[in-house]
Amino acid sequence: MQLQIFIISREEIEGIASATPILIDNPLVANILFLNSRTPLGYRNEELPNMSIVAVVGSKKSGKTTAIETLIKGLTKRGYKIATVKHIPEVDFTIDTEGKDTWRHAKAGASTVISVAPNELATIKKVDTTKYDLSEIIRNVEDYVDIIILEGFRKLIEQNSAIPKIVAAKTTSEILEASKRCKPILSFVGPIPTEAARLNIPYIDMLKEPEKLVNSVDKKLAASIEKRRKRREDIQIQIDGRPLPLNPFVQKIMRNTILAMVSTLKGTKIKRDESLFLNVRSVSGRE
Repeated sequence: MQLQIFIISREEIEGIASATPILIDNPLVANILFLNSRTPLGYRNEELPNMSIVAVVGSKKSGKTTAIETLIKGLTKRGYKIATVKHIPEVDFTIDTEGKDTWRHAKAGASTVISVAPNELATIKKVDTTKYDLSEIIRNVEDYVDIIILEGFRKLIEQNSAIPKIVAAKTTSEILEASKRCKPILSFVGPIPTEAARLNIPYIDMLKEPEKLVNSVDKKLAASIEKRRKRREDIQIQIDGRPLPLNPFVQKIMRNTILAMVSTLKGTKIKRDESLFLNVRSVSGRE
């Protein structure tokens, strides 16, 4: 087994297969690519403070789902990768179907059931979520996502100043209540524009001006998304092709350690602006 380290520049990226590796005996097989550019090499998870999140809150039948559909369509067209997280208060709810094989697996005692279809992969975890905080919920989102859209979770997010909120309202009283409880509010959506105008909070008719709603979220989150994307390029680690989540502190330690090790190798010049990609593969037997 070997650890293969490639030192390559932007011009050499296309010819990576012909790059000359430095071979080091190691019980792991890995490929480490040091790129003298900021080439996107993948994505990783970060802790909640570094996630780009927007929440849509409101009462039943107020237009929350319509607002989320509008955002997904518009933001996806602009190249963002979107994840949605919906709060479902019904205690006995299950997304599974009674009588199906996956349902029977869970009834028999499986704590996690994964179903794999040609165009869909679903994971059902049988866990008590009643005491979850927002960070525990967000950890379930895949690491390549740019924007997370929350539907509901009002009690968890209404006073969280890091999460901009879109409030769907049907009545004047709902607008007044939300203006007191939810901070910050990015915009109101729904049939009551008058009260929103008095509060100096933008009102958007998402049926007539869907792009205005998309623009408001894009403008609010664009800078943080760009910053996060650049961080993703600094170092990425994959285990058998699956990205390993790294928080900023661990990322910095690993990046500095690896660059320090490589900088001691003969003939190696490190500029400290390289991007690192570490791919650890499982193999059978020894080479």
